[in-house]
Amino acid sequence: MGLLKVWDDNPMVIDVEAARADTKGTGQVIHLNNAGSSLVPRPVIDTVIGHLRREEEIGGYEAAAETSERRENVYSSIARLIGATPGEVALTESGSGGWALVVSALPFATSRVLLSRTEYVNNVLVLRNLARRHGLQLVVLDDDSHGQVDVEHLQRELDRGDIALVALTHVPMGEGMVNPAAEVGKRCRAAGVAFVLDACQSVGQIPLDVDALGCDVLVGTGRKFLRGPRGTAFVYVRETLLERLEPALRDRQPAVCSPGGSEPEAEARLLESWETSIAGRLGLGRAVDYALELGLEPIRDRVRTLADAMRSRFASVPSVHLHDRGLIKCGIVTFSVQGRTAEQVKAHLAGHRINVSVAALPPSTADAVLWPNIRRQTIVVRASAHYYNTDSEIDRLIHALH
Repeated sequence: MGLLKVWDDNPMVIDVEAARADTKGTGQVIHLNNAGSSLVPRPVIDTVIGHLRREEEIGGYEAAAETSERRENVYSSIARLIGATPGEVALTESGSGGWALVVSALPFATSRVLLSRTEYVNNVLVLRNLARRHGLQLVVLDDDSHGQVDVEHLQRELDRGDIALVALTHVPMGEGMVNPAAEVGKRCRAAGVAFVLDACQSVGQIPLDVDALGCDVLVGTGRKFLRGPRGTAFVYVRETLLERLEPALRDRQPAVCSPGGSEPEAEARLLESWETSIAGRLGLGRAVDYALELGLEPIRDRVRTLADAMRSRFASVPSVHLHDRGLIKCGIVTFSVQGRTAEQVKAHLAGHRINVSVAALPPSTADAVLWPNIRRQTIVVRASAHYYNTDSEIDRLIHALH
């Protein structure tokens, strides 16, 4: 079934009905928790179950041997998705695990690490442990007047020198913003500093190109806006950085000497563990292909349209307060309801078969981890739309809030 419509005034428009026909869950719930885990489309489910059936029929190793070419195609698909080469892509089981794996494998010859205030909490925990081990100083960058990372503060710190790396979460868990990653990458490139981008919330809803972003490392996950299986993720490492990696675990074939006795060409796969879910990886590849077939630009446009409609219609509910920031916003909408906790709102909406999640918005995620005595935080409701959602579903959300 085709998922794109071609109209004279808009040559690439997602066929929402076709997308919903591919998505069984749309007949059961209104799913606005895509920033947590999207509803998986039928072709992805069929891919995962199909491989598990082969394992059931002929054995795990034997079923894997049948899929060698298809597994290689997963790397090629991810490379096309982000503008990389297949050798720069590694497959992991989680985004946070992949992020920790690659950052922990980086050599730290200098002493300062720069990170944003909205950096994902697990990333901050990893950096804190690395700081203790290597004597690093963690520098938290200011937000600008729009609430996103302040690139001028970044520039001042880069000018001071002695920077090991810059870490940035492209789309934070809440507040709906898209950080100016390309501008950060441009400045890191000029300073010759490694730039690590957490794209777990942006991959699948926003077009990504690692050269345009200027990042040396990019991490993405399968279960969110890519609509892949849980337990799947990937890591991109720029080719020029691969030779400098020192992973603690090396049990993949690229790390083994070739028959001629020479070291093979460095590949990101040296970060991988040999034992993994083949069905999951094939499902991830199918999810990436599914997104590529639709096109990331049409996906981005539809997701933004739905999220903007949600923000606009919240204005009709006097008790609702929006918490979104940033110059550029995405499909994540965060809000609170006067007189109700976020958990109470989530439970109320669940009673109407509407899925949302909750998120903690401290004044600074990084500060809250580095200085645990900071307890001020706001727990908000997070509604995250995807292209298979509809205007009528947003109307039902607003009606349930009224």
